[in-house]
Amino acid sequence: MSPRRPPHKSSALPKPPAKALLVSAHDDEDMQDQDSQDSATEMITHLAQRMVSSTRKRREDRRNELKSELQKKSASIEKRIETAFGDQIKQVQPRSKAMKERLEYLGILLERKAAIEENLFAHTSALEKAYIDANKELSVTMKGRMNDIVTMGETKVSLRLLLQRPG
Repeated sequence: MSPRRPPHKSSALPKPPAKALLVSAHDDEDMQDQDSQDSATEMITHLAQRMVSSTRKRREDRRNELKSELQKKSASIEKRIETAFGDQIKQVQPRSKAMKERLEYLGILLERKAAIEENLFAHTSALEKAYIDANKELSVTMKGRMNDIVTMGETKVSLRLLLQRPG
């Protein structure tokens, strides 16, 4: 059988405050009802506030426990990694100097590449603008020539018509 729990202690709840003088028996009953409702509401509110604060405290304590546990475990893991791979890490360090130099050189080359691409983009944009401008000029010239040809053609047709008329 499971062990019995001790009965709930009612002493933890605040006792309703005592009231002073009462005027009449009827007023006394109304006031007692109102007072008992107020005190019950106060007791419930106080109990709810205590429950919320205790829940917050438990959560904060648990959060702090988890944080400290995580820090301890991560320190332990780092220590085990260092003991297991310490020699290998020391062997890699000289290689890492050459690797750093290569990476720095690659960084310089990437910067140069970016500058060349920017320059290429600027020149391509200028070439595109020049092409569009030349195309507009050619289009205007061609329209003017077409108008000239059409005008000349109309003139020749008018001359033929005039020459062909009996007159």
